[in-house]
Amino acid sequence: MRKAGKWLIRIAVAAILFLLLSGSASAAGKRFLKAACPSVCGAQVTARWQKDEAVLSIPGSWDLSKVTLEMEDTKSLQLGQGKTRAVPGKPVDLTGMVGKKTVIRDEKGRIKGYLTILQGSQINALFLEVDAEQLVKANADKTIQITEGHAVCIEADGTVSYDGELEQLKSRGNASHWEHKKPYQFKLKKKTSLGGMSKGKTWILLANWADDSLLRNQIVLDLSRQIGMRNAIKCVQTDLWINGEYNGLYLMTEKIQIKKERINITNLEEATEKVNPSPFDAGQIAKDQSGNYPIMRYYPDVKDPEDITGGYIVTIEKEHRLRLFEEEPGFRTADELNIRIKEPTCPSEKQAEYLFNLFTEMQDALIASDGINPETGKSYEEYLDVYSFAQRYLIDEWTENYDFQGGSQYMYKDSDLVDPLIYAGPSWDYDTCLGDRKDKGYRTSDLYLTNKRYRKNWNIYWLLYGHDSFRDEINRMWPEVFRPAIDLLLGTAEAGPDSVLRSLDEYVETIRDSAAMNYVRWHMISDGAFKTARTSLDSSIRNLRAWMTKRAAWMDKTYYSEEQTD
Repeated sequence: MRKAGKWLIRIAVAAILFLLLSGSASAAGKRFLKAACPSVCGAQVTARWQKDEAVLSIPGSWDLSKVTLEMEDTKSLQLGQGKTRAVPGKPVDLTGMVGKKTVIRDEKGRIKGYLTILQGSQINALFLEVDAEQLVKANADKTIQITEGHAVCIEADGTVSYDGELEQLKSRGNASHWEHKKPYQFKLKKKTSLGGMSKGKTWILLANWADDSLLRNQIVLDLSRQIGMRNAIKCVQTDLWINGEYNGLYLMTEKIQIKKERINITNLEEATEKVNPSPFDAGQIAKDQSGNYPIMRYYPDVKDPEDITGGYIVTIEKEHRLRLFEEEPGFRTADELNIRIKEPTCPSEKQAEYLFNLFTEMQDALIASDGINPETGKSYEEYLDVYSFAQRYLIDEWTENYDFQGGSQYMYKDSDLVDPLIYAGPSWDYDTCLGDRKDKGYRTSDLYLTNKRYRKNWNIYWLLYGHDSFRDEINRMWPEVFRPAIDLLLGTAEAGPDSVLRSLDEYVETIRDSAAMNYVRWHMISDGAFKTARTSLDSSIRNLRAWMTKRAAWMDKTYYSEEQTD
């Protein structure tokens, strides 16, 4: 009950904080100020007021010479000392006013306040319109879904890729959900390609609250694609407005899910729904903690298709979270490997048992000194794809990703009829890595994933690292595949036309103006971070570059193939 009470308190505090924060934007009353760019789309942006000063954040794709501007209870506005006249519905040139504090007068010359206009980078812009009261509730409780609204997505070149119905908006994340700047999941009415990514309905917006560079997630997701990780997800930087109000710079990503355009494996969820009554109703989750299962959660009323061997998406979970999230399907092995089942979302008893037995057998093979399961006689390499786990090992080892411990450690498995192996990936959740946090991996010259402070048997990478064949794979992969990608990122090698990864300098310049807008909106300071990195984007990037360079140099000395020593 004490744990439940703590969660209720956190929800209440979050709701109060959000009401206080959102109140500052609407407190202006009659000074409601909005802008539009009809030549691009019908979306509008509204200014945020603090006392008599307003900040108006405008997408980078808008032509500032063709913006319309209006304020409530004022037939026209006079801007600046030159008293540039702005009449509702008629374009006004705001080009020379960006970044400057400009006095605002009404049609009679009376001062209404002061306006600072900011314009974002030439990146995607997303506008979401939802019920304001529902938004406050959804921001306080991530189980609440807003099920109707409108969405407009403007591409970096100013074209509109989507203008239509919004089917879902909800807050998401674990620790990140409790920050002021919320991460979101949204769903469109129809499949659409946003930012050049594969078509889909459901998309993720990462807030990157803990990362003042706003780039760590993008760098690692792009790195995963650069080194050829199967089913690596795509992403694009996006400015977000909700109900006209600028909500900050986000990383929009594809959702990790079983779909032809995402993780293209057998869709066991669809197969399961076909053999169950329509509409599908999974019933109540069962919680089995008998002698056979330390923890096992599944849906006993769900019937099975003929083949239950795949596909699945699972994550390694932190022990306390698996224990806490009692309505989430998953299991714990006897050797304390905690697994949450992501897809199918409502696994049957047989499906959960299948995964429990599979991961238990795999773990027993990894624990064995010779890498062979003593009961089945199968090598660990017959359970998992060594190449993908070596890729993920090097990604999380180089970045010192704190969340490798669980919650974001995705794995997937197809049907045995297609491929019997478990694959690591896709990569996910890298806002606290690359030296970002003093308490979560900041030293550049230590082993990280296999550090002795972590308990062994749930740490798959500790177990893998104990086998010569796995170490041989990462020693070959680092100099041949991984280090060339790091050189692209650090700018010591030139990216080719097919390169996904870009230099750090190019990443920075792509988001510079939007990052500045984001800092004004949120005044980002995160507990535990290096305070020297919080003074500006450039100081943050200097720290990031220095850390990546030193870490790569240490990895060069630690992981190398035998051919390099000949």
